[in-house]
Amino acid sequence: LRGERLCLDFANTVVWHASDHPQEWLLTYADLLAWSRHASILTQQQEERLLQEARNHPALAEAVLTWAITLREATYRIFSRVVQGRPPQREDLTTLQKAYAEAVAHAQIEPTTDGFTFTWQDNKDVLDFPLWPIAYSEMELLLSKELHRVKECPGDGCGWLFLDRSRNQSRRWCNGQDCGNRVRVRQHYQRHRTAKKREGNR
Repeated sequence: LRGERLCLDFANTVVWHASDHPQEWLLTYADLLAWSRHASILTQQQEERLLQEARNHPALAEAVLTWAITLREATYRIFSRVVQGRPPQREDLTTLQKAYAEAVAHAQIEPTTDGFTFTWQDNKDVLDFPLWPIAYSEMELLLSKELHRVKECPGDGCGWLFLDRSRNQSRRWCNGQDCGNRVRVRQHYQRHRTAKKREGNR
């Protein structure tokens, strides 16, 4: 998980999102649950319970997966346009607002030792429960003072989103060892090739 915010990690459940051949990670409802467990949305017990619920209601599970993909793509487009300095499309904001309204309808504010927190009520065996924290995370980020820190990886076709928490906001890549290294290798090759051409023309 490289996005630094739950909603950005969710948007990154596609490999090469900005390319002509994106690779989908969430092919089944079980994939959505597995990712949600990896992202600490679900416990193992919750994941197993929702898997059983999905087996009992396969059509509903498929509908939730479709809605999850719709929300994810809207999330990606919203933040991608924010990075570009362009206003998000109204249709995408409407999708987010719908998901957020569903989430907060099940939220309850609870006091903590240093303030308050959200807890999720009525979430047992609810197939779309994993989407509630995601929608909340997205709305929270859009309204936060950290919105300007959201970036989109410029690696060829990557498009992964992340929150740049570096002190001088110098982070450029989703991961310097992946996209960053590929670009550096390509630039080195191009410089070497250009130098050889110049030598050949002498």
